Amino acid sequence: MISAKPAFIAALLGIIALSVLLLFKGREPNKTSSDELILHCAAGLRLPVSEIAENYEKEFGITVRPHFAGSGELASQLELAGGDLYLPADVSYIKSSREKGLVQEAIPATYLTAGLVVAKGNPKNITTIADLAQKDVRTSLANPSAAIGKFTKKVLVGTGQWDAIEANATVFKFTVNDVAQDVSTGAADAAIVWDAVAGLFENLDFVHLPEFDQRRKTATIGVLKRSPHPTMALKFARYLTSSDRGLQSFEKHGFEVVAGDPWDLHPEIKFFSGSMLRPAIEQQLRRFEEREGVRVLSEYEGCGTLVSMMNAGATPDAYFSCDLQFLDLVQDRFEKGTVVAKNDMVLVVKKGNPKQLAGLKDLLRTGLKVGLAHPQKSALGKLSNDLLHKQGLYEKLHATGNVEILASKGDELANQMQLGALDAAIIYRSNVLSSEQILEQCEIVEFKQNAYATQPLAVHRETPHKQLLRRLEQFLTGTEGKAQFLKYGFQWELAP
Repeated sequence: MISAKPAFIAALLGIIALSVLLLFKGREPNKTSSDELILHCAAGLRLPVSEIAENYEKEFGITVRPHFAGSGELASQLELAGGDLYLPADVSYIKSSREKGLVQEAIPATYLTAGLVVAKGNPKNITTIADLAQKDVRTSLANPSAAIGKFTKKVLVGTGQWDAIEANATVFKFTVNDVAQDVSTGAADAAIVWDAVAGLFENLDFVHLPEFDQRRKTATIGVLKRSPHPTMALKFARYLTSSDRGLQSFEKHGFEVVAGDPWDLHPEIKFFSGSMLRPAIEQQLRRFEEREGVRVLSEYEGCGTLVSMMNAGATPDAYFSCDLQFLDLVQDRFEKGTVVAKNDMVLVVKKGNPKQLAGLKDLLRTGLKVGLAHPQKSALGKLSNDLLHKQGLYEKLHATGNVEILASKGDELANQMQLGALDAAIIYRSNVLSSEQILEQCEIVEFKQNAYATQPLAVHRETPHKQLLRRLEQFLTGTEGKAQFLKYGFQWELAP
């Protein structure tokens, strides 16, 4: 047995260490085996998507590996194949994959219109769907596992022409590219393909058909729920659907694109919200930031204050109002709001209700300290005033001198109740349920009157981040977001 000397071993280890150092020298620090995304993509989108993936790797050093096939074939493999992203040629595949719990976020990319593709000059004068049933017309159709095949069958079954055309078809292929290729090589006289795919072949003409023109489809990219790199995947999805990055490649290859957001590596959005919504949405906003790799600059105030800020020049990308009345005041700047929830107004009193207050009329008793919200600074104040006027109590209550404070928002009244500075206050149910301390020291007296605020969420008409904000709305109102609202006493109003 040969015994190695310590000096020799040390020298050998030094050579190995130097070799490893030289091997990795010059490599990008973030370029590891984990910096790779798997994209399942419809075959008809091959050219622009391959180009986008190449550009993305050059810009960020992250490899995107597209796997091209028919949309339906890809959908059937998602559960087993795994991966990060799914880009079918029709949003219906995204919807069905969401229902199966496979897809989380989704962003539209490009429109696709189906029609006939024929040889240049259309030598057989094929101009209608009915022509495909003629015996002298060789037709290549896509298998219904492809988006174009599924759509073709659905439309032609609806028009009563499917059986005749299916019987006359020469061949069925698995992708839209394959059927277009059949016509290009002369193996078929006609096929039904997407308009953008037809444009890839110089020796083909595209014939528009009324049966398809008004039923265009939207190719939409989805992030898979089981993606091991959700933030990376969302970043690429944003890149692919951005107006000045990925969508330019789609346009270059003849696709009609959606109105995408401009590319921003780390977008910032300004989010105005009534303070009463804060307990229900704050945690979800932070989770959205982390998942999307964006920053949400939140401003929580009474809605009257927020409207004043907007009238003074502030321009939030989105506004979550405490009540419809306070969205109406700035509606001209926002798209139509989505009503998400409603929140009851309640009377809150000290634990045990020592003053035995049973309703609004009891607030007129001598010597009480009552808290109300300011009618100009908050929706709560405006709605409280409206309620008191309706009950004929507004002037009487203020004449008693019992109104101790006019707070700018409901949580300030909750704090005053918690400190014992008030005997009663009119606040939102969520103001009570969001604080363990106030629950320990106070209790709710229900109104006999039906009094509540309705909360709409609206996107600014001029925001550059409309797609991002649509995803934020979905994030706030999804299953987990809804649970947060219900936890704090809101009633769910959003239609399924």
